[in-house]
Order: sequence, then structure tokens, then C-alpha cells
Amino acid sequence: MSGVRKVGVVRIAGHMVWLKPKTPVRRLFAMLGYARAGSAIWTEEDFGFEEDEELVPALAHAFVRQASRALAGGPLRGYVAREAALPLVRGRWRIGDQLTRRGGQPLPVEVSFDDYVEDIAENQVLLTAATRLLRLPGVPADVLGALRRIVRVLDGVSVIPVGAPVPVVRTDRRNARYSSALALASLVLSGSSVEQRAGSVVASGFLVDMWSVFEDFVSAALREAFKPYGGVLVSQYQSTLDVEGTVKIAPDLVWLVDGEVRACIDVKYKVEKHGQYPNADLYQMAAYCRRFGLGEGWLVYAAGDATEGGVQLVDGPSICRLALRTDTTPAVLDEQMRAIAQGLARSPDVLA
Repeated sequence: MSGVRKVGVVRIAGHMVWLKPKTPVRRLFAMLGYARAGSAIWTEEDFGFEEDEELVPALAHAFVRQASRALAGGPLRGYVAREAALPLVRGRWRIGDQLTRRGGQPLPVEVSFDDYVEDIAENQVLLTAATRLLRLPGVPADVLGALRRIVRVLDGVSVIPVGAPVPVVRTDRRNARYSSALALASLVLSGSSVEQRAGSVVASGFLVDMWSVFEDFVSAALREAFKPYGGVLVSQYQSTLDVEGTVKIAPDLVWLVDGEVRACIDVKYKVEKHGQYPNADLYQMAAYCRRFGLGEGWLVYAAGDATEGGVQLVDGPSICRLALRTDTTPAVLDEQMRAIAQGLARSPDVLA
């Protein structure tokens, strides 16, 4: 199956169902890399998978490649705050807890201290991603052994419980060698795990929301493209349509200059039908333009050979429609982003 909003694999009653993106897997990974690391797009050499692979096998190969590189010099260690009752004083003595918990007894001693260990957020994220991949359908047999080796290397590290929030790890000089592996691990952990049972039929799998991937990519790429023009590009800008403030709106992207909305962009992961874009998109953008006093709005679609151009509404704004070619190279995608920023910055409506 292709052209769907979710991609990945689902195993149902022994049968594998592959949901394929209309975007080639290599281009999909390039978009994911841009969305997570700004202008630092992953190169194809970083992936380590075949051209025709599906999403899950490609993700597994790429993760193993990057995680093995990250752990080549041994797991990262860091300081973690601990509290414990010990037979001797270590770190800071917690006198209040000593009195309430020990009734004045001198031993054990209630203390808090910093421990230099491998059980830190970076390793927890990698280990949890590796264990998740080991359970997924569609992971190639040659990858399973490498995933088990990663698990053994991280022995003693805690696995993040199912449903618990995944720690947000900021990249710095200390954990720089983990950066690509952590980005892939976050993708593994952000994908929807499917585990459903209906009678004797069991379904399991892994799915990624393509609309989220596309919107994140466009937001990150446009934010970079707008830098030469000043202002700030804001995602999901909160506002209202009515005087009472009860009708909420949140355009995907607005360009703010000196606190004023100068341009509005909505991102749509959908394919046009018979040369026509959904009228609802035009209605929505017209409302945004009217709210912010704009004479022009932009709709950015993920599509193939789509008809582009503008629609001049009666007594209303002009709506510009652009279809991004996601099946092309990262350089061409970047060029499309710069063209959008340039077109908006030079728009008569903005210059006015």
C-alpha cells in the first residue's frame, strides 16, 4: 500500500502488511534528519541500507550502524544524583531523613551523592530503542544479532518503561558522538507501536505519521530559509477568529516581524485529486489571512506533479499553492524552501 498518511509495517494473524511512503526511504530519512538537526542533513553514507528497503528494515540498519559507532569507545558515563542509606557518609548527609527514618540511630547513614555511572539518559534512550526494534516485525535477521550486541554493551542501563516519557537529550560536546544515534533512537521511540488483540487475532507493528514528518521537515527547513530576512518563523501560532476569543486558530507557520504577522503558511500532507486541491484548505487560509490582515496566504503540499499557482478569491486574499517534490534530492528540497522564503519576503503584501 502507498500514498497513505502512516508508513511502516503491521503483522496481523501471521501476515505482514507494508505501508509504503510515496517518498523514497532515502529521501524520507533526509527529511527526518533535517527536522531533527536543522540544516545538518544526514548523508546517505550514514544510513547503511539498500535503496529498495522498506521503512522498518532501513530504520533498523541505520540505527545499528550509528549506535555501534557511538558505542565503539564504550558507553558514555555521567553523574547521576542518588539517595541511599549507607554504612558510611558519602556526599551530603541528609540529617532530616536520618532523624525521621532512623529514629536517631547512627547507622545506616541517609546520604545523597553524585554517582559516575553508565545509567544515564543517553544510554537509556539507545537501549530502549534497541529493545523496541528487537520486538518489531520486519527487522532483518542480520540486524538482530547487532541489536543484541548493543543490548549486551549497555548491560546495567535501565530500559525506559512503556508509556513513560522519553528523556529529552540535548547534544553537547560531551555526548556529540551519540548525536546521530540518538536522533534515530528518537524516531524508533516516537513511532506508534501497534499491539491489538481481537479474539484469537493478534496485530502488532510499527507506524510513523508521514504528515508529522513532512510538517516537521518543512517547518525546520523554512526556519533556516527565512534567516536572511529577519523576524522569526513561529510554529502553531495561537490566535482567535472572533472578538470573544472562543474560536481558536493555530496556523502551521507564521512569519513575525517586530511582533506583527507578515506572512502565513499552512502545510498539508495530502495529494491533489484530479488537479484540484481541497476547497477546505482555501477556506481555512482565507480565514487566517482575514484575521491577520494579509493579502496573500501560502499552502504547501507534499505532492508529485501537482498543478501550482495562485487562486484570487473574490473580495479576498490571493492563495498561493506550492507542491514540494519530496522524491528529489536534499539540495533541490533546500532550493524549494529558499524559493518560498524569497517569494514571501518579496511579496508586495509583505513589502507594504
